[in-house]
Amino acid sequence: MKYNMSRENNGLHSASVPGILALDLCPTDTNKTLTGGADKSVVVFDASSQQILATLKGHTKKVTNVVFHPSQELVFSASPDSTIRVWSVPESSCVQVLKAHEGAVTGLSLHATGDYLLSCSDDQYWAFSDIHAGRVLTKVTDETSGCALTCAQFHPDGLIFGTGTMDSQIKIWDLKERSNVANFPGHSGPVSCVAFSENGYYLATAADDSSVKLWDLRKLKNFKTLQLEEGYQVRSLVFDQSGTYLAIGGTDVQVYICKQWAEVLHFTDHSALTTGLAFGQNAKFLASTGMDRSLRFYSL
Repeated sequence: MKYNMSRENNGLHSASVPGILALDLCPTDTNKTLTGGADKSVVVFDASSQQILATLKGHTKKVTNVVFHPSQELVFSASPDSTIRVWSVPESSCVQVLKAHEGAVTGLSLHATGDYLLSCSDDQYWAFSDIHAGRVLTKVTDETSGCALTCAQFHPDGLIFGTGTMDSQIKIWDLKERSNVANFPGHSGPVSCVAFSENGYYLATAADDSSVKLWDLRKLKNFKTLQLEEGYQVRSLVFDQSGTYLAIGGTDVQVYICKQWAEVLHFTDHSALTTGLAFGQNAKFLASTGMDRSLRFYSL
């Protein structure tokens, strides 16, 4: 596997409030990128034509999570302003504001059907919302821990999902039963991200302890810990669609080959923290965003 940096874009977000905080790629056209900025805006950018397709403004605080809809020209964003927004890309307009939380929205994940959003917040609740009706269907807090939630991600099957907390807990939830069905202890410090592999067998988790833990969801156990250098901050974890590679972004960018869990790529091009990572189709490229305001592409 040989990637080289092929493109760099620096003009998507405001220079006066530097930092891209979130990244997603369009599942049907991975030339289209979605970024959320410290400048409170959401940007849809076409990397092939180098055109900004939409700049979406409405959040009153920074944008920390962004998600593309897989089949409709909709995108979603979340912010510490306690709102989730649904945007129409062709109209460059906000079509729904979901008020699912009292506190900062810290995690956002779209259900496999494309009809529902999972969100979590430092108000200690996770919520499940209907994007078309624009309403919250269910809201649940974990009575046992009473702790701020830091991230949330659907499993590819849409039946379960994972959440991370400020006090280093990782919990797996059954959506239908709204119940906590498994817990993965072992991290210390706030959980920064969780990522399921596309085949649904693995969960990767990271916290402020400079480690990435890998869990087997069939056996419910930690089978590998990637210990990164002391002080390493992890801000993004992503598997490619085939489940061959795991990318880690934060202090720098590292790519590991799954099964062997050996590092195969290492990039230090961002001059500040890497905040988002996403693989293109068939892992032909890797996109990254950072606090240096740049969107970078590494391709074969």
